[in-house]
Amino acid sequence: YTKWKYGVKVEPFREENGRQYLVMMNHQTAFDQFFISMAFRQPVYFIASEDIFSMGWVSRLIEWIAAPIPIKKQTTDLKATRICMQVAKEGGTIALAPEGNRTFSGRTCYFNPAIVKMVKMLKLPVAIFRIEGGYGVQPRWSDVVRRGGMQAGVTRVIEPEEYLALTNEELHALLSRELW
Repeated sequence: YTKWKYGVKVEPFREENGRQYLVMMNHQTAFDQFFISMAFRQPVYFIASEDIFSMGWVSRLIEWIAAPIPIKKQTTDLKATRICMQVAKEGGTIALAPEGNRTFSGRTCYFNPAIVKMVKMLKLPVAIFRIEGGYGVQPRWSDVVRRGGMQAGVTRVIEPEEYLALTNEELHALLSRELW
């Protein structure tokens, strides 16, 4: 359904080989999490804004299907960080959109530099999952889904050895550049 509705071509992630990852994505449509699920064979635990937990029966359905990790927007949420540490310790793959919101203009929005500290604490390989063309298909300011060409897939994997050698500012700049 997602492929048909959004006209998206999702590239399967072939390097997975049973490894766990921290997947970081740019956020362009309301269905971005489905694109990640289509690319990865293993289950992915999504970090989601606590807003989705206040929609009644829809929230309960989302919790039952995906068990997302709730996070408070634009704050340093220690409870969410502890849950992520537990998921990583148990061998799970975690996905998040560091921006926290869908893009307004097609450009990657600002994201809190505290994300860098979480990346370094988890010490997981970071899979950059980039969605291209989504802004034109489902702009944030419109309820209409348009036909268009979208591509989605992992464009780069940043190993812990690489990013642990960087300063926090350098890693933030690298992630911003890769997500754009």
